[in-house]
Amino acid sequence: MAGDSDPATLLGMNAERQIVDTGEIRAAIAGEIRALRDRQGLSLAELGERAGLKESTLQKIESGKRDVQLPELAAIAEVLNISWLKLLQTVQDSLDRK
Repeated sequence: MAGDSDPATLLGMNAERQIVDTGEIRAAIAGEIRALRDRQGLSLAELGERAGLKESTLQKIESGKRDVQLPELAAIAEVLNISWLKLLQTVQDSLDRK
């Protein structure tokens, strides 16, 4: 079950305060992480090593099969040279446009 440190919980409502499917949020976060990683030319192994996460954990996060916890998101974002808050804002903006 999603906890207080689950970014999907933090983004659980869109701008109109309608509940957004957590699967949709998970997919949007996964897509943004993957896009940032690809733009920087990092492999999952490289990102995992730098963020202190297992490659298999990142695979699950990027495929949307696992929620990313806030400490994990912060570590990933730091490696990707973006604040975790900016990353979540980008995801929120993308969800608001839908």
